[in-house]
Amino acid sequence: GGGSAGSGAVGGGGGSGAVAAAAPLRELALPPAAEGVVPNASWWSDRMVELPGGMWCPKPPPFASAKPALPLVKAGEEKPRLTTELAKKHASADNMLIATYVNYNRLDFAFTLVRHLIALQQPHYLVGALDDEAGRGLQARGVPTFFMSSGLTTKDYGWGTKNFRELGLHKVNLVLELAKTGVDCLTIDADAFILRDPFPYFRKLPEAEVLTSSDHLVATNGYTDDGLESSSGFSSAFNIGYIFIRASALEFVQQWKEACFANKDAWDQVLFASVLRRGGGGGVDEHRLKPLFKKAGGGQVKAGVLPVSLFASGHTHFVSRMAHLMRSTPYMVHTTFQYGGAQGKRHRLREGMMWEDAPEYYSGPDFLTYELDLPRALVYPNGGTVGSDGTLPFDKRASVEQHFALVHHQLAQVRNGLALAKATGRILILPRLVCGLDRWWAPHRGIIPGSAARLPLLDCPADHVLDVERMGKVEPLLREHSFLCNPRTPASVRGSVAQLAGARPEAGPAASAAASAAASAAAS
Repeated sequence: GGGSAGSGAVGGGGGSGAVAAAAPLRELALPPAAEGVVPNASWWSDRMVELPGGMWCPKPPPFASAKPALPLVKAGEEKPRLTTELAKKHASADNMLIATYVNYNRLDFAFTLVRHLIALQQPHYLVGALDDEAGRGLQARGVPTFFMSSGLTTKDYGWGTKNFRELGLHKVNLVLELAKTGVDCLTIDADAFILRDPFPYFRKLPEAEVLTSSDHLVATNGYTDDGLESSSGFSSAFNIGYIFIRASALEFVQQWKEACFANKDAWDQVLFASVLRRGGGGGVDEHRLKPLFKKAGGGQVKAGVLPVSLFASGHTHFVSRMAHLMRSTPYMVHTTFQYGGAQGKRHRLREGMMWEDAPEYYSGPDFLTYELDLPRALVYPNGGTVGSDGTLPFDKRASVEQHFALVHHQLAQVRNGLALAKATGRILILPRLVCGLDRWWAPHRGIIPGSAARLPLLDCPADHVLDVERMGKVEPLLREHSFLCNPRTPASVRGSVAQLAGARPEAGPAASAAASAAASAAAS
């Protein structure tokens, strides 16, 4: 399950060129889990495919296709600034633009985002460079760039830090400058990846002047509706990591900026919501747009909350798995609600097959994988009727003690796998992990209060269990559980698997994993 190739050692691909597209060879319906086997988590497709190399996997999502590398070009000497001419040059024929901003430490986020946009044949974007090092790096890969010269750190900002607050001031200033150019702009954080072209969605809402993503954790219209959230969606925190603002809302943006600079210790996201709600009143219309900010000349800004299932947070996509339950793919996934800093974000995106690594990440050197011992009794310790998505009624959830028994059983195997991978000079491919309870920063009863998560979590994000941030650079140590089912992984890797039986289960799960992995590595 979850991309495991069974107990075995996996050889490297031996190549370092461009990643070749891995077209499926055959396609079949996904079979139900065998009797007594813990099922996989809900998935966007009910199909399985045979990938080159002979491995059968759940059908990868469209955005997981292999993509060409960005070009290497000579960076110029100029430092272009954001101007009306630049914005109009890159905007679409109907005046829409996508903009993000990045510092040197997050260049790889920008490069991945741009590769997704190119794959979507969406050329209408600009990337702001917060520092000159980032600007030169973007120019060297042919990314349309403007320099912001923020004076902030080139390293990670850290949520809630002084640098984080100051970044918010640069962001609101950027949104204002974009509005002043006259373009209707989608401004996003660099870790809010665009996986489907959003412009057709926005075109269906010509009266919407502000569309924002949200930290709301329930799809207010269920999983059969892809429209804006209903009126109750306005009650949760807006998330400005993904905001579409038409130039006609310039007055609102100006007042938002003034509020941010008058309250520099406040969070720009909170001030965004408070200013947007000034003078607001009335219910939502037939498109679920709500009249909010009152303009000086009369009239109000019409605003909408984008559906949390398809313009997703790190929780609604990776934990509640809303888009999967809809049998759909999201327009956007923002790596919020995760617990491993920038490295945790990268690992989440790799698990979801959204991240773009260099070819050598996928091709070698050599890997080690094992079949996870996952007793059904540990996953469903209190009985109950298991639903079609593998989850239970909330009153049958695991206790804290039962959750840790399940997690520790898996951690013992991961520990042995890491030790054996190190001893044999291989990189461990993690198994999919299963958690009895969700994770949050505050006390809870099993799930984040008000969320739509269903337990157990059958595809538990690794940062719920492993401290990938403290591990530092994880690439020399491990790969994500979906690695072998990722179309970016070459057939030469999937096709060079030595599968060997390990110790008998009676010897215990940790011993079984250890003996199995050791035998596999030695044999190959």
